[in-house]
Amino acid sequence: MVATPHSHYPLQSGSRMLPTDAFFWYAESAAPQVRPLVAGLFMLDCAPDRRRFRASIERLVACVPRLQQRVVNSSWPLGLPGWQDDPNFDLDYHLRSVMLPEPATERQLFDFAGAVFATPLDHLRPLWEGYLIEGLRGGAAAYFLKLHHSVMDGGGALALFDAMTQARRSDPIRPLRRTRARRKSISMPEQAAVLARESVQGALTAVSGAAEAVMQALRDPSATLAELAATVGRVRTMFNDITAPPISDPLAARCTGIGRRVDGVTLSLARLRRLKEALGISLNDLVLTAVTGAVARYHEHRGLFLEEVNCIVPMNLRQDHERHALGNRVGAFSVRLPVGEPDALRRVERIHQQTRSAKSNRQGGTYKTLLQAVAIVPNVGFRALARQAAGRVHLICSNVPGPPTQRYLGGAKIEAVYPFAPVMLGTPLSIALVSYGDSYAVGIDTDPAAIPDPERLRRYLEEEINDIERQVAPRPHPRRRVAEATAETTAAAESTHANGGAPLQM
Repeated sequence: MVATPHSHYPLQSGSRMLPTDAFFWYAESAAPQVRPLVAGLFMLDCAPDRRRFRASIERLVACVPRLQQRVVNSSWPLGLPGWQDDPNFDLDYHLRSVMLPEPATERQLFDFAGAVFATPLDHLRPLWEGYLIEGLRGGAAAYFLKLHHSVMDGGGALALFDAMTQARRSDPIRPLRRTRARRKSISMPEQAAVLARESVQGALTAVSGAAEAVMQALRDPSATLAELAATVGRVRTMFNDITAPPISDPLAARCTGIGRRVDGVTLSLARLRRLKEALGISLNDLVLTAVTGAVARYHEHRGLFLEEVNCIVPMNLRQDHERHALGNRVGAFSVRLPVGEPDALRRVERIHQQTRSAKSNRQGGTYKTLLQAVAIVPNVGFRALARQAAGRVHLICSNVPGPPTQRYLGGAKIEAVYPFAPVMLGTPLSIALVSYGDSYAVGIDTDPAAIPDPERLRRYLEEEINDIERQVAPRPHPRRRVAEATAETTAAAESTHANGGAPLQM
């Protein structure tokens, strides 16, 4: 299958990994308990037409050449791996069909997806697998797609969704125009030469960038000093996050990193927007508040009581022109979730203060720099980072804006899309969210050695949203309440003064 790459994906033989991609690629070799896979579970209203479904996947693979490429390690000790066309690419290996015992429940579907998600990918092949799953209750079906995190982040996954799906149920699935000339195959020594040349080019680019930075400093030293001070502050914050004493959490101590159990819930996007507007916060802050309450409830259920847990929040660093680009263009910042705070509105304020500070300080970009640095000394660097992170990162919560309109796959309506992010040794819980149309899907991934019942977390999350709604409904958001309380105090003081020292009676 030879196809012309889509204009959004100008990836040819010999393309190097980004340092942030290499970080995830090196992860498994450095620490086998880390399985950096991401996945999406597409819930379909019916089984798709087999011919049209296959045509959809063929079009996807033609649009995204990375799905036909395997990883080639650099022959240079510090060189980054690269992507090379797989001469033995076989779509039938990657595209699989499964029939669950009818009528399969949603729980059985999630259990199957979790088992597949826990299985490492074959590193000698392109790093993805897809499963068409039939036999669900009511004639429904699903498609489970898993990929290695080195291929793309959550933002890049939108490119796959656009290429694979259709706007209407009856839309024809047109194959992309294919070239008559095949790409030139190159030998392994030639591949190594290409990767070495690109490594040298990358180094020259870095040197050129450093020279430009020096010239900029000479042109505007005050601005440069201010940026340097800000950068030092961000690095100090990151260093404090990494070196802070770990928070003892028995759930994290039980985590093995090798198992997966997943669940999901769909929420109304309009409802969440009403709540976040009433609170005067971002959608991400609202989600983190609800997650905090759900985790607190789960700890209480297990007889555990903590004041805080540390949550890593990925931050999308893509520019507008990189919307369909593959690879990882993501940073992160940490938030201490106040699970010991019983009042949801106080939790909102504490979380909002942290996220506002992280965004204003551009803390997320500093974590990207950390990943790039670790990728230079892969195994030693990653193992050191993994040991340092153990007990310090209790969960991951990522949020990705998805397609705003209804889409179809091979004639089947996509009713929901559940995203799943990886868990790892010492981090037993990962929550991923994606908007789709008028809904907001939450994918919950847990290590069953620590959290065997993700469906309980799903229920707690729904209950937390209900509780926040009950508290918010009769009153405005906390910052507006503070302003109103101040105004009321001022008015009372003025009334007291005007009434000769006695407050006016209302």
